Amino acid sequence: MPQDGEDGKLLFNFSTDKRTGCPMEIEGNRVDYRSLDLYIPVEKGQLLVTLIPPTEGASGISVTGEGLTQKPGKNISLPRGVNTELNPENSQMFASCSGMVEFTNNTVVVSDVYNVKGDCDLSVGNIDFDGSVHIKGSVRSGSLIKATGSVIVDGCVEAATIIAGGNVEVKGGMQGADRGMIDAGGAVKILYVERGTVIADGPITIDTCIHSTLETGDSFVAEGRRGAIMGGRVNSSGNIVANFIGAVSNTRTEVAIGVMPRKQARLHFLENEIERIKNELNKLDQLDSYLRQTKNKMKNETWELLQKSGIENRRILTENLSVYRTEKDFLVNEIENAAIGMIHVLDTVFSGTKVIIGSDAYSVDNEISFTSFKYRDKQIVYGPCELIKKAN
Repeated sequence: MPQDGEDGKLLFNFSTDKRTGCPMEIEGNRVDYRSLDLYIPVEKGQLLVTLIPPTEGASGISVTGEGLTQKPGKNISLPRGVNTELNPENSQMFASCSGMVEFTNNTVVVSDVYNVKGDCDLSVGNIDFDGSVHIKGSVRSGSLIKATGSVIVDGCVEAATIIAGGNVEVKGGMQGADRGMIDAGGAVKILYVERGTVIADGPITIDTCIHSTLETGDSFVAEGRRGAIMGGRVNSSGNIVANFIGAVSNTRTEVAIGVMPRKQARLHFLENEIERIKNELNKLDQLDSYLRQTKNKMKNETWELLQKSGIENRRILTENLSVYRTEKDFLVNEIENAAIGMIHVLDTVFSGTKVIIGSDAYSVDNEISFTSFKYRDKQIVYGPCELIKKAN
């Protein structure tokens, strides 16, 4: 009998089943209710679909010796794709960006934005996404959102944690309860923060912060209806601009111009790493000296192995040393120029406020209106608000 050919088929390298939303199993016969099966993560360049071509089959022969024609397999094409790319043979489909992948309506869709239609709570679980995240509701207490891109929250943030490689925008505010935190590699824009922590490499724009800790590697601007810093500490590597600093009740408030604490910690790490690499390079110098002395006393295979190992280690250490030194010089320069920034108060700075710029600190004992603080001749001085003068 003739052997008919097999039809072409698609091999999906990801699950096309509907997401279950089940919690992830962990050790000890337990489950993590904040790690749910809601989407399939994918990396840029990852193989998604493979096309298996049809086969021709094999002809048969009758009892009289006549040929019997087989039925060849039917051809098939790859599905449509969004944010995907094909190989030159059109037999494989790859993701053109990182994010999540879905298969709906015969279309493979890769998205670099994870959208949550409502609140981020136990029904959504923790989010660890290679891309951007958009929360249409609020982020409830205990939630963790990690994204390599930006994070947008249309509602409010409670005692939750948001870590983003890019910008963070919270259209409401944060009720941190001393546990909420936002850590952004870019800028942060938020309406208010109460008893929370915000750390950003880019600028921070806010209306009001109350008994909170805010650190920025750029400028800090409290603008809007209040534009107030009341209690807590604000640390900026650039300028600080606010309508009000402190409160009528003499609430302890600190505003500081200087390098972010985590950058200072990074500088300390770099200094230690540079010293460690120097010591390692000294050891390699001793190894080279030893190999020169023992070249004729050691097996050639062993000698060559030690020499190659030393050369490769020296190359890696030298490259790392160059990178670390460049980063260290950049941070040192940033620290030396940290006192250039100014603190502009467009309305009132209240008693109980401590102003820190460079190596000097100034405690405000009486209310001061419309003023700018700056660091000159190794001390803090203040006068009429210079930001207003520039605006005029």
